[in-house]
Amino acid sequence: MNASLTPAQTVGPFFHDCLLRGDGLASDVAGEGERICLRGFVYDGDGVGVPDAMLECWQADRFTRVGTDARGAYTLNIISPNSVRASGSLTQAPHVSLAIFARGLLNHLFTRVYFADNALNARDPVLLRVPANRRQTLIAMRDADQSEPAFRFDIVLQGNGETVFFDFK
Repeated sequence: MNASLTPAQTVGPFFHDCLLRGDGLASDVAGEGERICLRGFVYDGDGVGVPDAMLECWQADRFTRVGTDARGAYTLNIISPNSVRASGSLTQAPHVSLAIFARGLLNHLFTRVYFADNALNARDPVLLRVPANRRQTLIAMRDADQSEPAFRFDIVLQGNGETVFFDFK
């Protein structure tokens, strides 16, 4: 018997077929409230768009999933989040939580998206724990070229400008 190593495998690009089916569990339809559009790209460490990533967006009691297209672009249609009461007298700035799934990631990544020009960002207890020079990787910028309220948020999986990811162990 010839013993050899099993070839290395990565998590494959199965999201579109398995998790992004149109049955309501994997929908980008927002509920009631002010609708906003969050769009951007998922980039790998070389700055190339990831064509088969999946983003799961969580806010309050709702979630939605979307996949990236061939260029690594995504569009999430969500409800504009409100501030969230934290412990004591602390208030978290309006934000949404994202889980990112992509090939090569054995564990998905977690991040938050805050919105530019919100005064509560300056006092958000989670955002303040992020080093000042990295906070901009968590801020979605208003996209003024759109007719509807829209924000741009790019996700960089590693390397220069890497998005801040949170460890929830």
